[in-house]
Amino acid sequence: MKISSDIVRALAQLAEQAVAMGIDYKTLGIGWHHPSSRTSYRRCEHRSTRSPASRQRQKASKARLVEALASAADFKLDMRSTLIEEFLREIGVAHEASLRESATWPGVVSALEAELLLPLRALNECRMLQTMCGAPLPEDELKRVVLSLTEAVLKSSTGFADWRYSTPRGQDQLCGLSDHQIMLWREPTAQEHAAGLKTHEDAVGELGFFWATKIGGPSHGFDYESQCILPLLANARHKVILVSDPTWTDHPVGRAHWRLLWSVGCGKKQPEPRLWLETVNADFEAPVSSEGWETAVLTHAISKADAMCIPLSVDLMQATALHSLLGSSRDVEEISEKMLLRASNAIVEASDYLSSEHDWVLGC
Repeated sequence: MKISSDIVRALAQLAEQAVAMGIDYKTLGIGWHHPSSRTSYRRCEHRSTRSPASRQRQKASKARLVEALASAADFKLDMRSTLIEEFLREIGVAHEASLRESATWPGVVSALEAELLLPLRALNECRMLQTMCGAPLPEDELKRVVLSLTEAVLKSSTGFADWRYSTPRGQDQLCGLSDHQIMLWREPTAQEHAAGLKTHEDAVGELGFFWATKIGGPSHGFDYESQCILPLLANARHKVILVSDPTWTDHPVGRAHWRLLWSVGCGKKQPEPRLWLETVNADFEAPVSSEGWETAVLTHAISKADAMCIPLSVDLMQATALHSLLGSSRDVEEISEKMLLRASNAIVEASDYLSSEHDWVLGC
């Protein structure tokens, strides 16, 4: 029986992510005991991957894959449908009727290409009960957010990005921008820089966002403090600028959070948009120099802010680099203003710069 190349590739990726890299989050839960870099997951040597519970689950995953493929061949079943079912089972949502109905082959293929089995498994199988500071979280509401974003990922190759910008709260976060500004904000802008560096807001489908918080600052990772990644995944106002280095081609090596926020209006003065850029984090294991990264990310941010005609706002720690980059050609002002966080489609918000609480429930 001849098998199409897309099926062979998807099968290989499913086996690698479920069997070789598999972590049993249902047993181990979330926490700081999991890998802190993407390379560590791929290496398959971390204690989470090698734990007895994970080894047992990997073995079961392998057996199910072999059995499913044998059944598909014996009964001439659609191999693509079989792999969709297995992917849903591996990420812990096989019992969710809405996901079973909406999942498509292009959606599952894109998820496998982006190595999303472990991120989606962690988000769907683990409970989010409290913030990092111990405040209780609305577990049922967070579960609905996770199911919605999972359904969006599986719906099509661009379903996740389409969902992020089309939810009612996502549209409210961008309300006040022109159609042209919204188009520019949604665009996965990319720029080339000196020494072959590339800055980019991931790609069209934005599936790279799931792994972005494993580039430094692991507390916002999908299996550390899982609720902390939801604002990035679920909000239209939130993106990342990634840094790719030609000497390390496995995955991006740098990341900066990138948000569209609003100033608080006063009297006749209406709220105004701001592009808020956080500092650049470096991957813990990639053996590359971070020289030039901050300049590249700031250049990227300035260019996009100019195109959108929106002021760029950065932390004081980046002021020197910003002055050095702009020289006397542009005005750089030190200001203190209150920023408005419109309702979060993720229920929570998370930032080490916007609040001292790290993560918190954001009221409607």
